[in-house]
Amino acid sequence: MEYPIWQLTTLGGGFWIALIATLHVYVAHFAVGGGLLLVLVEQAAYRNNNVHLLDYVKKHSRFFLLLTMAFGAVSGVAIWITIALLAPQATITLIHQFVFGWAAEWVCFLGEIVALIVYYYTWESMDRRDHLTVGWLYFLFGWLSLFLINGIIGFMLTPGDWITTKSFWDGFFNPTFWPQLVFRSFFSAACAGLFGFVTATRIQDEDTRHAMVRTCSVWTTLGIVATILSGLLYMAALPPAQMELITLKSHRVLGFMTWFWIFAGVTLVGGLILAFRMPRTMSFSLAMLVMLSGLGLFGSFEFIREAGRKPYLIWDYTYSNSIQKAMVPVINQEGAIKHAKWAPPELKAGITEANVLKAGEFLYQLECASCHAIGGPMNEIRKRTSMYDENGMDAFLTGMGKLNKYMPPFAGTTQERKALAAYIAVTLNGNKATTAATIPDPEAVEPSPFDPDSAEYALLAWADQGMRFFAQNDKWTLLPPRSVVRAQLVLRDGLPEFVTDGVTIEYAVEDGIEAAAPTGTMQLLGSQNRFEADLALKPYRSGQFEPLPVVTLTAKVDGETVATAKVAVPVSDQMGCRNCHGGDWAEDGSGVSQGTVENILAAHDRMNKTDHVAASAKGPITCANCHADPSQDSEGRDNLPSLAAAIHGVHAVYMAGRDSAQSCMLCHPQNTLRDNHGEAGFECANCHGPLEDHAISLLKGDQEAGRKGANKLLPLITPRNVGNADAVNPRTPWVNEPDCLNCHVDFAAPDSDSTFNEWTDDETELFAARRDEMDAVNCAACHGSPHALYPATDRDNVMPGQYMDQARIFGAAGSCTVCHVDEMEDPAHHAGMGLN
Repeated sequence: MEYPIWQLTTLGGGFWIALIATLHVYVAHFAVGGGLLLVLVEQAAYRNNNVHLLDYVKKHSRFFLLLTMAFGAVSGVAIWITIALLAPQATITLIHQFVFGWAAEWVCFLGEIVALIVYYYTWESMDRRDHLTVGWLYFLFGWLSLFLINGIIGFMLTPGDWITTKSFWDGFFNPTFWPQLVFRSFFSAACAGLFGFVTATRIQDEDTRHAMVRTCSVWTTLGIVATILSGLLYMAALPPAQMELITLKSHRVLGFMTWFWIFAGVTLVGGLILAFRMPRTMSFSLAMLVMLSGLGLFGSFEFIREAGRKPYLIWDYTYSNSIQKAMVPVINQEGAIKHAKWAPPELKAGITEANVLKAGEFLYQLECASCHAIGGPMNEIRKRTSMYDENGMDAFLTGMGKLNKYMPPFAGTTQERKALAAYIAVTLNGNKATTAATIPDPEAVEPSPFDPDSAEYALLAWADQGMRFFAQNDKWTLLPPRSVVRAQLVLRDGLPEFVTDGVTIEYAVEDGIEAAAPTGTMQLLGSQNRFEADLALKPYRSGQFEPLPVVTLTAKVDGETVATAKVAVPVSDQMGCRNCHGGDWAEDGSGVSQGTVENILAAHDRMNKTDHVAASAKGPITCANCHADPSQDSEGRDNLPSLAAAIHGVHAVYMAGRDSAQSCMLCHPQNTLRDNHGEAGFECANCHGPLEDHAISLLKGDQEAGRKGANKLLPLITPRNVGNADAVNPRTPWVNEPDCLNCHVDFAAPDSDSTFNEWTDDETELFAARRDEMDAVNCAACHGSPHALYPATDRDNVMPGQYMDQARIFGAAGSCTVCHVDEMEDPAHHAGMGLN
């Protein structure tokens, strides 16, 4: 925030640091191990009086000087220039905190330079003993440079107590100092052997070449084995949070881990082959291949090590975009542009509709360009964000750094976050806003006949949910198509009774609707005093989207038809996954497309270290196999959150702070609420709470059930309508739901506009299953299906249209004669009935 920005596009994303640093550090390790190899081989040449070996050491020292001093010094300066431009805040912290450490290292580096120059230029003029002494001095200075740099590099990964003490010694002798020093010392020895192969091919004397290749093989193979073992100890010394990032959190690290073992195998095998199979015929190209495999081994390890430092440059102190952690709360309050001293003046005046994309571009360079390129080889931003429109990108930025801790959190105001989202989605990716789902106007349905003067029976029916939704494809099944219709048969009388003996109720789904069993017989649930049928409906009628299919019921007593009725059984697959996961509708305005499905699986793999993308090729993955879901009678796995808690919990992290229209209704079918509550302006949050509170209630229910997976998500979510998470009452999905009587106290007109946090005790108290105070008629039989209470849409109103010729609650305004042959004076079913 204090320094100008080095604006990079194609070659951004840490490209220059990755390129320069990997090569420089590889050569720097050779500078240490190779110095030791020089003096030991020189000693061997004197001891064995081998003029060929001595000639090789002289030539090798020239190669060593040019590579380690010329290339090493220039690339070292290049690193300083690059990190100063890309990460100035972290660089200045290293300089200020370790000024005496750097001074000591530069003294050692000067000693290296002087010793190596003297060593190379005095082969003929200095006696052997003094020459070897100079060589040993070079190695000593080189290893001390490694010792000093090791402390500073380790500090960036594991600053330890320095975070609180700011002590030089706490930062230098950090928790990984010693294991990293051992690791880098062994790797330096391996480098000496790897680079030795390259020059050993030039030895003319066959026996000497053979012996030198064998020597290089020993240094390489033993050095690599020791490097791997010490590397494992080095990783084990990491604090748990950083070890978890490497081993559990980042799916991306798996690729580097794979390459690490591949290069380790190639380097070891290559070193052994050169020593025992091809020492006399070894070519320069083969030696280079083995040497470059060592570079791959070292580079992949460094990427793995760096993964343990994400999302920081200096762990727990400075983020990878150079924003200090302590400043984030202030920046979130006051704005990133305000605190960026080199921001364009027009942006300092404020973000407007005219400059919003320019503001987004600046924020991209400020917060994203240090890790992401635009069209380049390193972490290409467009590839990773191609599925997002502005809303989806904004949701991702909201949750960034919370669940996936590999990236830092966005720092800035809501307006700045939206500006950055617009720049990435619109300017970089050209993505237009996702179009809203199209819902067909509900068509009226011709009711079944009913004559109140002659009808002996009344057949009442309703759906168990106001909108059953499903998501199923050839890759995964989130929720299978399943709709439940319920019914009660009433024998009309002055004191009507519900009839079950000798009764069968048949159902028939309207023509053209996709259904697994379009006709069948409902099952009697004697203890519930009702009939019920599970219908696997899909919302398509003759290929057109129809979320309110109508089912005709026929009641028979002893085989004779006594009543018929029609009821809308809502179902939809208009789930808005595409809003954030890309793709389009699978069908004409509904369904989850293949591209969306694959992105969801890839996101699950990335966030949870699963392998669903590959597994789904063998058959659909059923989410409920792992995540408990009462609606599917699934117990799931005890260590994982339930399906509802997992989905709402994860999405609450990314969609925090949004109203129902920008959270619930982006995912759920938009025609879920179709009754007078919606007409009155009610939203999902009135009953279920904002997404954050809703998710917390589910996650706390999981905690009570012993599902440890909820513990990871709960700390990431802050409730909005209650004081804190402790105030949210836990619940089980599909079992503990909002209770109507929390608002309609004693069945009276509501005295509140929210029923959140007071749940039904069990399934029998759910609205669709609850019975009146006489424990006879189901509430929904008179009021209609949940979320579609009478009056609702024309199709939902088909049943009151049959019995009352108008859309209203059964029993209201003198309509008791639907079941009672006489008008009633007393509200027998519950208090507050509108009989007149």
